[in-house]
Amino acid sequence: MTEPTELKQQYERFKELFALGRQRYLDAGGDPQRSNGSLHGNDYLSQEERKELAELGRKLSGFYVQDGYAHVHGRSWKLPDNSPLVK
Repeated sequence: MTEPTELKQQYERFKELFALGRQRYLDAGGDPQRSNGSLHGNDYLSQEERKELAELGRKLSGFYVQDGYAHVHGRSWKLPDNSPLVK
């Protein structure tokens, strides 16, 4: 089990990465009234930062993939064979 202090540190880093992306968006002239999400290519994190953010999100949410199935909160479902989560 992950220690509470480690979880807190992971959550703080998770928030820090979101804040970093937001600040870069604003520094690039982004509208402060709009989201800086990556839906339309408005992603201001490096590839490494995006990867770290995804890994932290999975750890903090309890999401994991095992034997081609995704598991979270006691539920599971089969992933498509071409899913990038299936390795």
